[in-house]
Amino acid sequence: MNKNISILAAVLIAASMFSCDKIEPPYRQGGVVTAERKVLLEDYTGSRCVNCPSAARIAHDLKQVYGENLIVLGIHTGFFAFPFPPQFPLDLRTPAGEAWDAAFKISTAGHPKGLVNRINKDGIYYLGPGEWGTAVADAISKKADATIELEAGFTAGKTKISISANGSFLRRMEGEFYLQLCVVEDSIVGNQSNNDPTVGTTPLIENYVHRHVLRATVNGINGELVSDGDVVMTGNTFTKTYEIAVDGVWKTQHLSVVAWVFRGSDFEVLQAEEVHVKED
Repeated sequence: MNKNISILAAVLIAASMFSCDKIEPPYRQGGVVTAERKVLLEDYTGSRCVNCPSAARIAHDLKQVYGENLIVLGIHTGFFAFPFPPQFPLDLRTPAGEAWDAAFKISTAGHPKGLVNRINKDGIYYLGPGEWGTAVADAISKKADATIELEAGFTAGKTKISISANGSFLRRMEGEFYLQLCVVEDSIVGNQSNNDPTVGTTPLIENYVHRHVLRATVNGINGELVSDGDVVMTGNTFTKTYEIAVDGVWKTQHLSVVAWVFRGSDFEVLQAEEVHVKED
């Protein structure tokens, strides 16, 4: 059986455990506010990485299973993302992506690799694509530790994006907590190296569609502190507003904003959210 089909079958079984009628979050059970857990999958990739299209297919299949509860972020980093015109003119690298690549030792381990909620095991954050399905199923089964309400819209004739993020913590936790926001562009078309004929032509896929591509961070490479002191209590809230200029090469119809709250001590993501940028 094709390994991608096997992985998809496994996550379909896992997803069925959590299926239910759609109710808009946040929820209230016995007077306690709850929310669905949304999981962040970071796919570290590059246009010249021959194994990356297979990994992107796995991320896509997982997204098909979990829908809005899984947020995929394609991060182009390292040697395999370096542009080599004329065949590979696209440069989809970002300062944040390169910094995260170094911090989590992605290029050292070799692409493709992924992070699931930035959870680490014995100090190792990255996972091979074959491990993503199990890690996502495990993370998504846990109760959410925070909520994020996110809005984003164009202003000034689509030259800027205005963003508001409101959140709350759902249980008492120790540590400092941060909010990270990014601009993401979907459906960027360019050449892609490939060695998997089930994904596309080999050794090159022309007009490959790069999905969920990190374009910029909104509030710095390491986000912004949203907790006060060394402990957050149940019900603590935060409200943040931002504005970012739209780069002229971005396709505005494909832009979204991704946000996540994470613990500063180990970078673990407590909650994530994504919204499409609304028209003026």
